[in-house]
Amino acid sequence: MKFVIAGNGIAAITAARSISAGAPGAQIEIYTDEPHPYYLRPRLIKFLAGRLRLEDLYVYPPEWYAKRGIAVHLATKVVGLDTSGQRIVMEDGGVASYDRLLLAVGSSPFQPPVLGMEQDGVFTLRTIDDALAIKDRAERCISAGSREAVVIGGGLLGLECASALTAQGLEVTVLQRGPWLLHKQIDQQGSMVLQGQMEGLGIGFMANVVSERILANDSVSGVSLRSGLTVPAHLVLCTAGVRPNTDLAEDAGLKVDRGVIVDSQLRTSAEHVYAAGDVAEFEGQTPCIIPAAVEQGRVAGANMVEPGSATYRGTVPSTTLKVVGLDLTSIGLIAPQEEGYEELRQVDGAKGVYRKVVLRNGRIVGAILLGDRQMVPAVTKLIKQGTDVSRYKESLLDDDFDLETITKQSGGTKKK
Repeated sequence: MKFVIAGNGIAAITAARSISAGAPGAQIEIYTDEPHPYYLRPRLIKFLAGRLRLEDLYVYPPEWYAKRGIAVHLATKVVGLDTSGQRIVMEDGGVASYDRLLLAVGSSPFQPPVLGMEQDGVFTLRTIDDALAIKDRAERCISAGSREAVVIGGGLLGLECASALTAQGLEVTVLQRGPWLLHKQIDQQGSMVLQGQMEGLGIGFMANVVSERILANDSVSGVSLRSGLTVPAHLVLCTAGVRPNTDLAEDAGLKVDRGVIVDSQLRTSAEHVYAAGDVAEFEGQTPCIIPAAVEQGRVAGANMVEPGSATYRGTVPSTTLKVVGLDLTSIGLIAPQEEGYEELRQVDGAKGVYRKVVLRNGRIVGAILLGDRQMVPAVTKLIKQGTDVSRYKESLLDDDFDLETITKQSGGTKKK
């Protein structure tokens, strides 16, 4: 049996590991357009900030792949899929057949309608090569005394990049189109606490602004806003979200909406073809988060070996801000619009702490935890377990309340 995987991110490698475990000795081939072996994209932030070396980004040594029978074809982009002939076509004209195929081709940065995005000095961050180019530009800006930089987008990646560039010595302003930062992961009250903490790191913010044009002479000099203001910048980093890479599947006639549509076994509309990670759409959702990529990769790999052996039921949304000195985790439903939900909050702006849990029928369905990483494991368990916590509501967010006791069903008590 020959298993072929298009893509080399976390969904692809998780699936390859699952296939190797389920079918020892199977032929597993991975094709990727990148020249680099598998690395974790979240580590790019630390690399950009100068806290990791390039070699620290890579996860596995060559012998790891050899031991599992995994052959990785670097710098080999898949451009065509022939589902009737069960083969893929590479950009260089090469062809590879498959018995089972996994599409794990990920996503690409979204380019907002801002004029001048093609200018020298404007970047997105998705790959190692992107990070190398940004680091080089930052170093040249600092050497020239041109330290102003702009990050377009106040989402998770935007804040992480702003922190990394600040650590490199740049003076960063984040331009946010919406009224507050991280509007998908945190509510307005929590966002104000977070913004205060990040301003303490030296990062500037402008909310409710629309970027219209990147200004440049020989290279980038600023960002022009719809309001008429110009924000000086010699480096511009756009972090306006991602879009699943659906072209390959769409050209092959697979069912595609926002992503490649899959069922609970991660099967696409084409026989023997599966999809996982950012490119996959399950029940109308394309989470584009690492927990979903890991779960989908595992399930897809298992079913590629033994169809029907694993089921994907969706992933509880969970995101974590990766900024030195700041801990923010957002889990599940954090801003319900319907009736029937109850929200509990605790705020300490001076300490940069904001806790919020969302309850439905006495059970936690979502949480925002800023400045408190200790509660994260227990809250995550309670959400997954669907535990009724209604009897502990009055003390649930207290500093000295031990959530772990509820997860063990032994009652909530004060820590001793």
